[in-house]
Amino acid sequence: MIILILAISFILEGIVSLIVKDGSLFIPIFSIISVATVYPLFKENKTKYLIYSVSLGLLYDTVYTNTPFTNTISFLATAFIITLIYEYIKVSKFNILLIDIVVILFYQSFSYLLLCILNYCTFNETTFIVNLYSSLILNIVYGLVLYIIIELLTKKHKGL
Repeated sequence: MIILILAISFILEGIVSLIVKDGSLFIPIFSIISVATVYPLFKENKTKYLIYSVSLGLLYDTVYTNTPFTNTISFLATAFIITLIYEYIKVSKFNILLIDIVVILFYQSFSYLLLCILNYCTFNETTFIVNLYSSLILNIVYGLVLYIIIELLTKKHKGL
């Protein structure tokens, strides 16, 4: 189920990014949101979780970007932050909103700064802020919907 969720999120992100215009208020980062949302399904197997996260980041670099290993590193760093967050926060619908906000802000900030450090772009405060707020709305909604779907599927699976 985990691989299916990550794969669907990855493909859906690609489809939505083709539909959404540049400069839109709805920039999808469904892959990293799915990484945050599936963490509780790993049941304390952090190594496997980090491997899945790095693999998805590498796939993301290969398919969607022309910046080798930047998303691989960003996904790993974000996954590490996610493991720390889940140590202190109980899984719930409200908390997943908070987790998604932290994940979006961290991932976008880390990725942008990494791109600047590697000279793929120059730091611009306006671009940085626009990237932060333009990815919040759509991805928070996606994270909540994904959480509800996972919750329903795991309850259904436990009931069998």
